[in-house]
Amino acid sequence: MKKKLSFLLAMVMAFTFAACGASNEENTDQPVQKTEESTDKKENSTAKSPDNDLVVAMQADATHLDPHVSGNGVSNTVTSTMYESLITFDSNSKIIPMLAKEWKVSEDGMSYTFILNEGIKFHDGEPFNAEAVIANWERGKEDSTLRVAAQTKQWDTAVADSEYQLTITLKEPNNTFLNKLTQIRIISPKAIKELGKDGLAKASAGTGPFVFSERVDGGYTKMVRNENYWREGPKVDTLTFKVVPEDGARIAMLKTGEADLISPVPPVQVEKISGDPSIVIENNKGITYRYVTLNKNYTLPDGRKPLDDVRVRQAMNYAFDNEAFCKVVFQGYAVKPTSIFSDSIMYYAEQTPYDKDLEKAKSLMKEAGFEEGFPVNVWVDNTTLETQGAEFLKQQLAEINIDVNVMPMESTTIADMTSLPEDQTEVQMWYVNWSSGSYEADGSMRNILHTEKFPQAGYNTAFYSNPEFDKLLDDALKSTDSAEIAELYKQAQSIVWEECPWIFLANDNSILAQKSYVKGVVYKAGGDFVLTNVELEQ
Repeated sequence: MKKKLSFLLAMVMAFTFAACGASNEENTDQPVQKTEESTDKKENSTAKSPDNDLVVAMQADATHLDPHVSGNGVSNTVTSTMYESLITFDSNSKIIPMLAKEWKVSEDGMSYTFILNEGIKFHDGEPFNAEAVIANWERGKEDSTLRVAAQTKQWDTAVADSEYQLTITLKEPNNTFLNKLTQIRIISPKAIKELGKDGLAKASAGTGPFVFSERVDGGYTKMVRNENYWREGPKVDTLTFKVVPEDGARIAMLKTGEADLISPVPPVQVEKISGDPSIVIENNKGITYRYVTLNKNYTLPDGRKPLDDVRVRQAMNYAFDNEAFCKVVFQGYAVKPTSIFSDSIMYYAEQTPYDKDLEKAKSLMKEAGFEEGFPVNVWVDNTTLETQGAEFLKQQLAEINIDVNVMPMESTTIADMTSLPEDQTEVQMWYVNWSSGSYEADGSMRNILHTEKFPQAGYNTAFYSNPEFDKLLDDALKSTDSAEIAELYKQAQSIVWEECPWIFLANDNSILAQKSYVKGVVYKAGGDFVLTNVELEQ
């Protein structure tokens, strides 16, 4: 299978490379979000749903259903249907009320007081109130391995002023507090105590519009409508997230109606479904950043550490043709990166791109003593698009004698393996993507690059450590001057861009598709979608 894939990629590349150096302006014929054509299809289509059960076909599985445990994109999508936060983002990335109906900030920026909505109950019947929020904070204090612990450790105190009023005081000013608060989903205190992580992997105890029903790891997660939801909710009876790694299979399911919504749509398949009047395509500029982590500790049998040498890491970037990657693998639905996160994120600062330069790459490899190259493994999710991207990477690095062994695996397996600490991990390179659910610069860098975020505390699987970079991020959090914050983040981006703890690959679009009879889905920047008010026309 791998040989066939490499051959097919080579044939596609041979056919398209002539145009790979073209500028972005030549790519203006690509579909855009909500074109007149797609809107007409949606309005004119007579397709009706055969049932009232919503099926969403996803590329990968949620790694855990406890929202305090897992924080990857798929897990967030699944758990957000069962759990809610005090505040959230709307479709324009503006912070809006959710479980909290209003809030105010003290003059010194240290205390935040929230007025909570009343009469809300968790799925287990327990009441939602200020004490429930405090219990979630205390859970993070007691178990530092939880994802929520990293988000709440900046809290100094959380006090219930009354049953429905809560004041959170920070240890020091943090201008990203509200953004990060959108990522903390509230669990019933009773469930935290009685179920724990293991129990919450097969149950739900949130306030969300759907209640857990059943799950098969690697297969599907099914939910039913929350009949006691506290506000207007979904009109579908059930919601099922099906795990369908193979791109063509997801497309086939959408065409036949076996799936009502699919995520993501493989770029190569967009044109194949764009003429179907029963399908609506959502193509949005994404905030997803695609890269390969380079573990500096990777050691060859002779004791040398090639990825610990910045010259080798830079050579790998000069050897990689981003523009060809965007066109061959993503069919133009991606752009060449010019910093370490998307230009849609606040405080983005453009860097000088690593244009492909084989001579420079070979010179750097020779200078570093690796002219003959070296073997290295790259871990990648076993989905079609991810594997194709990793095979493309393999072909590119072969030009500077780096022999990449592509190792596709289940996403849950990789999640477990990349969470091991520095002295236990076997990761060498990891082909991965990242998007900050908080839509800000700190969230786009800290958890994957800061020294404090080595696994298990975060996802810094390059084990990159630079004290100057860390200080820039830490100082930026405390600043209230937007110009100073911008300068600090600019310097931070420049350092990482120069030191190359990753191979910088691309920023890809978020492409999803749904049946025209699916109504009420809210699509957010970066590919998130909200199913709170979803319904199926019948």
